[in-house]
Amino acid sequence: MKRILSIPLLALLLLPSCRTHARSYHVGAEDYVLATRDAGERRRETYQLQARGDGSIRVTSEFDRRRAFLGFQVVELDKQKAENRGVKPYAGLLVSGVYPDSSAAAAGVMAGDVLLSLDGAETVYLPQIAKAEAKLKDAQVVQAKVLRGQDVMDLQLETRLLLERVSESEEISLEAPAVPHPRPYAGAVLRGIPAVWCERIFGAPRQAVVVTSVEVGSPAWLAGIRSGDVIDDVDGRPVPDVHELTRQIADRGAAGEAMVWSVQRGPGERHEGTVQLADFSGETRLSVPLLACYENGTFEDSWSLLMGLLMRNRNRYVHDSSTRTVQTHNVFSAVLGLFRVDSAPGRTEVRLLWLIRFET
Repeated sequence: MKRILSIPLLALLLLPSCRTHARSYHVGAEDYVLATRDAGERRRETYQLQARGDGSIRVTSEFDRRRAFLGFQVVELDKQKAENRGVKPYAGLLVSGVYPDSSAAAAGVMAGDVLLSLDGAETVYLPQIAKAEAKLKDAQVVQAKVLRGQDVMDLQLETRLLLERVSESEEISLEAPAVPHPRPYAGAVLRGIPAVWCERIFGAPRQAVVVTSVEVGSPAWLAGIRSGDVIDDVDGRPVPDVHELTRQIADRGAAGEAMVWSVQRGPGERHEGTVQLADFSGETRLSVPLLACYENGTFEDSWSLLMGLLMRNRNRYVHDSSTRTVQTHNVFSAVLGLFRVDSAPGRTEVRLLWLIRFET
């Protein structure tokens, strides 16, 4: 990051510095679809990466299913509906209609009938219909009792099968490193996709490591690595599992080496970045009480004179995770804020005497 120093700050460099824990700023990614695969027999699977937190993959399967279907459209007989129909409340289910070409339609069931029972079991609540259908087989004959007007009728319904498109989902947890590295040499939180799921997602046996979050200003972030990235290759070779990659980062980070990560986000976006591994976990602070202060951290650096009343400068990285470009946002003010320059990517705002403001 570019450092802005003035002559009064040179004196601060003679003071001893102190290393403290840096204020970190991690950014995460929105959910997105990793891949969609045809699993055969009109079955389609969608794999959605959820990179936030410990990370997971939501697997959604869409497929055709045949199920027994009688074709009733019913509502419960509460007190008001029962009074309108002229029967006792909760003495059956009021038929509001039947589906065309269904078992109920073929048996002559009509809107306004009251379904009293199916196969001898009284029907009072809506879930009873679905439970009864779940036990039926194709062409099975079901005895039904309905009230039409004030007459009780016995009907026979022959079960028919309905072809429907259904969707089911499950959550697949990502694997955390067995032994996390003691120092944040890369600045990326890594999780592994289980090997059995890698083959289903990518169509071939392989390993895949997901960046679930990345610290702004860290070596990984400066290399353009962003949360939600899936690491494909490391130094031109297929990525190892998350446990081995974490070990390599620790060993090579201690030696101050670099790694080249090739990543992808979904089927279309690819990126390659050189991660210069280094321990960036501290910040430098130099200060003269009530006179001047200089702070240099991973995400932000700043300096001020006379508690900021005379001059103040702050420079920080723009943490927009939608772009891989490294950009900074700088704010400089002087003389109680009478002069202020706010410089952000794509614009610069200058303010004079608190009132005059213009952009360049």
